[in-house]
Amino acid sequence: MLSSKLAPSVDALPLKPSSRVDAVDCARGLALVGMAFYHLSWDLADYGFIPPTAPFSPPMRLFSHLVASAFLALAGVSLALAHPVKLNVAAFWRRIALVGTAAALVSAASFMFAPGQFIWFGILHCIAVSSVLALPFIHPTAAASFIAGAAMIASPVFFQSTIFDPPALLWIGLGDALPNTLDWRPLLPWGGVLLLGLSATRFSGVLERLTSPSRWRAGLKLTAGLCFAGRHSLPIYLVHQPVLIALVAVLAHSGPVSRAIAPMPEPSAFLAACQRACEKGGGRADACEISCRCALDVMERSGEADRFGEKARDDVRAAEVKRLVQACLGR
Repeated sequence: MLSSKLAPSVDALPLKPSSRVDAVDCARGLALVGMAFYHLSWDLADYGFIPPTAPFSPPMRLFSHLVASAFLALAGVSLALAHPVKLNVAAFWRRIALVGTAAALVSAASFMFAPGQFIWFGILHCIAVSSVLALPFIHPTAAASFIAGAAMIASPVFFQSTIFDPPALLWIGLGDALPNTLDWRPLLPWGGVLLLGLSATRFSGVLERLTSPSRWRAGLKLTAGLCFAGRHSLPIYLVHQPVLIALVAVLAHSGPVSRAIAPMPEPSAFLAACQRACEKGGGRADACEISCRCALDVMERSGEADRFGEKARDDVRAAEVKRLVQACLGR
């Protein structure tokens, strides 16, 4: 999936209320709105309000990548803002511990909700690890962090190997395998985006303008609300999805919009047929197995399973299954 499911960026060190940079907080607030919108599309698909393939569509996948990039870049900006002259070692590690704990909570909650697809290296995990790796680049020139970030982003394009496929190494991002998980943001290339955010803030004059006493301040209620959300991005991330799921569930089971979620007929037969078709189309066996299981999970939880079972033999339904599997394969 992940989709893929997105988490917000967090500051490397919380600034005092009087010294907050409203432009950065509002940008993070906007990213939170985008994250909630994307997650809502998954919830609506799960309950059958929209097609189960909708979150996999190219526009939605591009949107999810843009939102994730915004959070990671803002994490890099926050590192520069939090440690403008000298690294505050205690505060840095305290913040890393907080983000790491939140990442562990996400992993635990997702394991309870979907043990076959639990989040073991999502965006919060990536932010924590990338922030640690960014330590040598917090104070050097902008060029150093830019080169390092660009290299991290480009490295998976030029080098991939099955050596990195075991789970102990897969999180690095250089393997060929795709894990079956609700959120997947491997260190490479995504950690490079954090370094680019750090680099952009270190360019001459940027940090000074962001922290100038005459800098932009949020005045309107809307921008003030976005800034408030941006300042509290981590707790909002931890609670927003249960709230969205609850709201959609109430809507799905109330009045004329309620519907029964049909079980997937003979899932083992579907998986076997799906994998054969996927491999026949040129897919690798391991990738086909993952994508078919992903497709099955989406269908089971979306309430669309009845449309993809026996009825999937006609051309229209078969085409829908094919698009869903291809979307899972390319996530």
